[in-house]
Amino acid sequence: MTMYKFNDLNEKAVLVTGASGDIGLAICAKFLDQNCCVYALYNSNPVQLMELKETHPAGNNMHVLQCNLADPESVTALCHHLSDVAGKIDVLVNNAGIVKDALFASMSFEDFSQVVETNLFSIFRLTKEAMSLLRSSESPAVVNVSSIAAIVPSVGQINYSASKAAILGFTRTLAAEVAHFGVRVNAVAPGMIESKMVKKVSRTVVRGVTQSIPLRRLGKCEEVANTIVWLSSSASSYIVGQTIVIDGGLVMR
Repeated sequence: MTMYKFNDLNEKAVLVTGASGDIGLAICAKFLDQNCCVYALYNSNPVQLMELKETHPAGNNMHVLQCNLADPESVTALCHHLSDVAGKIDVLVNNAGIVKDALFASMSFEDFSQVVETNLFSIFRLTKEAMSLLRSSESPAVVNVSSIAAIVPSVGQINYSASKAAILGFTRTLAAEVAHFGVRVNAVAPGMIESKMVKKVSRTVVRGVTQSIPLRRLGKCEEVANTIVWLSSSASSYIVGQTIVIDGGLVMR
């Protein structure tokens, strides 16, 4: 895939959550392509992140950090560490997310609350702790990763849909509150993307969805990552509080 160069991102400090997932790995790789200093957060499994660090030509610029975003102390310690080593954060990508799918009739409150806790509360917690580091940057950007499940019904994902829709409201209001400090906040809403998360979905469902996508294919993790990098750069300097849907035309709203 073509690599676009955004010179203003050179040596910027980028914090990526959920970095060990397929989309997270692609986000880290694309920021490394821009010669950024990437702080890649994972919760439990750093294996693929370590592989990326070893194989990417700019791998030395990536710092793999463990952080449990559900634990306030862990988040505070992380931000203290970043303050010491980087002094600021130029870009925050809130990408951490989980699914616990079930139809509403059989979904437990625990499955509902756990998904909301991970997908929504962790964004509040980290963004709040990181705000002073963002405000120390000359042109800070926050990109929140939502989903088209926030916009169109996603049967069996009432917890995920609710959490991802909440992220869109969070994005718009936070954008309005911090824009005068120069902090730009936007969101992306990926559709059906080729990833491990989607591999768990039945082939029949995936085939059906693919047929209703105007581009007639699933998206690639790199395509999501490219949009996030662009939203973090000065190429999108007048875009604030928006949600960019990356879905091959599936919802066309």
